[in-house]
Amino acid sequence: MSNYIEYGGKIAFHPGYYIEEIIECLGVSQEDFAKRLEITPKNLSILVRGEQSLSLDIAVKLSRMLGNSIGFWLAIQKRFDERKREILSEEELEKATSH
Repeated sequence: MSNYIEYGGKIAFHPGYYIEEIIECLGVSQEDFAKRLEITPKNLSILVRGEQSLSLDIAVKLSRMLGNSIGFWLAIQKRFDERKREILSEEELEKATSH
């Protein structure tokens, strides 16, 4: 799975997309970032790949570590979920009308 999805000119970015960008900007490994965040490297990897939703617990840890709000991270997850649902609905509608 990817940490973003695209369809019909719309794109939805999973929180993992932004976390991956932060890791790259910091110039640290995912393993080091996971240790700083106090989660396992495996959990971070799954999150970065977009295979898991951002939990409240991880939002709290990101907020503490990076100095932004918990709501900031939860809003990214909410926007992703909403946009993903829109994209999937459009795909389903297009498939239904093309037959």
